[in-house]
Amino acid sequence: MRVLKSYGTQGEVILGISSDCPKDINLTEPVFICFDELPVPFFIESVKEKGGTRLLVKFEDIDTLSEAEELVGREVSFSDETTVEGLQQHALVGILVFDQNGNRIGPITDFNDYSGNTCITVDSNGKEVILPYNEKLVIKLKKNSLYLEIPEGLI
Repeated sequence: MRVLKSYGTQGEVILGISSDCPKDINLTEPVFICFDELPVPFFIESVKEKGGTRLLVKFEDIDTLSEAEELVGREVSFSDETTVEGLQQHALVGILVFDQNGNRIGPITDFNDYSGNTCITVDSNGKEVILPYNEKLVIKLKKNSLYLEIPEGLI
């Protein structure tokens, strides 16, 4: 799939789809759009079929024409070939981390692998905080914000 063009002024886009595209799109799972060769997850807010080869899609947090224009021409896929623990790590450095209650923790400064357990280092008001990082703890990932289910007592 590819983002063909923006549509309207509310951030909607037209996707060109191929015959192998699933007919029932799971709105609870993200699709991935590549930026600088890294897949970035986007959640679909709404989708409407526009003929047999196009979809009208509204992504969460894409609310303006200029934001939608940034997506035009980019490939869209239903999986990032490498999991949250893999390829996206470098893309997430600098992203702000929030806990499950919406409290700002701080920006991600580094990723570490401790015996197969991926952890992120977060700068929380000048103090380094190490938090576990895996798909099960991610609540949502917005453009510049990562919301994590942080186990009690880690901060």
